[in-house]
Amino acid sequence: MGTSGVYRGSPGWNDVRDQTQAWLNTGAGGGGGNVRSAPSSIVSALGRALTSGGGGGGGGGGGGGGGSSSGGGRSSARASTVGGRALGGAYGARTGTATTLDELGLDLGELAGLSRYKKAQRILDAAIGPRGDVLDSELRKTNASVVLWVLTEEVEPTPVELVNRWVVEYVWEVWITESGPTLQERSPDGTDRVRAEQEMRAALEATISAHALPEDRLLTTTDFTAAINDALASLRRISGSAA
Repeated sequence: MGTSGVYRGSPGWNDVRDQTQAWLNTGAGGGGGNVRSAPSSIVSALGRALTSGGGGGGGGGGGGGGGSSSGGGRSSARASTVGGRALGGAYGARTGTATTLDELGLDLGELAGLSRYKKAQRILDAAIGPRGDVLDSELRKTNASVVLWVLTEEVEPTPVELVNRWVVEYVWEVWITESGPTLQERSPDGTDRVRAEQEMRAALEATISAHALPEDRLLTTTDFTAAINDALASLRRISGSAA
């Protein structure tokens, strides 16, 4: 089978792929080897790749994230802004906060008459629009997963839980994009790949922790954008050694 048209990873992400390969070589996904400590080195590599950039343009986001353009054509500023808009929309729809929905051009009264899935679609379209390249697909998948979770969860998630969930989902989607070929070569039948993906998600959930958001006022999309940006930036500071 030919390889033309197969996504082989983005420039500037070799460290992530190398760290993933080294982790897989320890027995990740197969139940053996030292698989607990290795993911921290991958998370750190992901943080560096996502938030390092060559003095890029593009504004957006809170402080602490380095350049706004990250490796492989991704923009940490764009990711934070799109994620902030999605979380703002989900927060506004779940809590009935009209002012936050207004930022996305959405109307609380109109959304109230829609099913949760149609609400989610309106929020997704307002957050990112209908673009469809590989890197935007990571954002769309992340937004869809998190917005639906917010709208359907029995107990209303806290704002910090929203940010944590979004960052976990986004970083995981990026890792899948960049390490997918490596994972596939390691496990052609997919069995070990599923376990490795589960282990990586667990590592992200145990690592990512957003700062508290304001509690004395209604939140805005800018609040969520800044929280995402700070959480992504914090990944750079994670040690690659065993926790």
